[in-house]
Amino acid sequence: MLMNSKRRTFLKYAGLGGVSLLAARLGVNRASADPDPRPDAKAPASALSDVEIHAFPFGGAEAFVIHDGKLTLPSIQPAFVPEAGTKEIEELQSRSFLPANQLALSLNVLVVKTKSGITLFDAGAGQAFGPIGGKLIRGLARIGILPRDVKTVYVTHAHSDHIAGLLDAANKPVFPAAKIIAAKPEVDFWTGEKPDLSGMRMPSEETAKMAASIKTYLEALKPNLELHAPGKLSDEVELALAPGHTPGHTVFHVRMGGEELIVLGDAVHVHSLQFPHPEWTMSYDVNPAQAIVSRRRLFKAAAGARTLLMGYHLPFPGLGHARPAGEGYEWVPKPWVV
Repeated sequence: MLMNSKRRTFLKYAGLGGVSLLAARLGVNRASADPDPRPDAKAPASALSDVEIHAFPFGGAEAFVIHDGKLTLPSIQPAFVPEAGTKEIEELQSRSFLPANQLALSLNVLVVKTKSGITLFDAGAGQAFGPIGGKLIRGLARIGILPRDVKTVYVTHAHSDHIAGLLDAANKPVFPAAKIIAAKPEVDFWTGEKPDLSGMRMPSEETAKMAASIKTYLEALKPNLELHAPGKLSDEVELALAPGHTPGHTVFHVRMGGEELIVLGDAVHVHSLQFPHPEWTMSYDVNPAQAIVSRRRLFKAAAGARTLLMGYHLPFPGLGHARPAGEGYEWVPKPWVV
């Protein structure tokens, strides 16, 4: 089947699953409210000036969101919300004061200093997609954390923009002392003989490249990988499956000091479109119907309990709440100062 020109253009420049991404110029404005770095973690100011960091109190602990980078796409479709009409998209984008047909996605990494030590949730894109990512290490240095200090990395799923930051250019672990925690169904799927990607609405040659890339990353991480079933993983963290985007896509419930935060991973990508329309998907969903079920369930539960959410691709710093609105929901960003 021949692809139209828009789809060919998109595929040339943007592959969220790990093929290639449109290189975007990163913003230089830094939002940081953080302690002085440790003496042995200092880096030249010029190397840190572009790192966006958001610090916030959580359950009596220190928590941060580090902006690993920004992905700018030339158009919303065909990769996102293929079910939507052009006018619907334009109206919703206008309502959120956003460009009618352009998309910028953040890469947000949550860092929490727990009783168990320094904990990350996902690890950024590293250098997998060129200059659009890879700011995590500089951000950690800015808050006084060296790679060897990280004890645990919880992985929501195995797409390259979430796990490539775990490996350096030589395919060696960036965080040598860290356990890499992932859902067993997720790793089993991508390291299996032939992952079934027929549900993805992308050309087979692109999905095959993506799967091969992910398998390479996971094989390199194998010595540090710990695979888990859903359930409580520590005093602070619980793993819950939210499949659809990938078969073992995971959300993490983080509970500390009477507060709760849900790390959404890629349960939602586009806040302006998928909160009001949880039934709208994206072309990289392995099982779009299942992704809808997971998203609806998460939004309903979080809105009902007023639970704080953290989204990997939501506008930096990606913290906020889901609020019922009509037949869908709306994204309510958490104020930086309360």
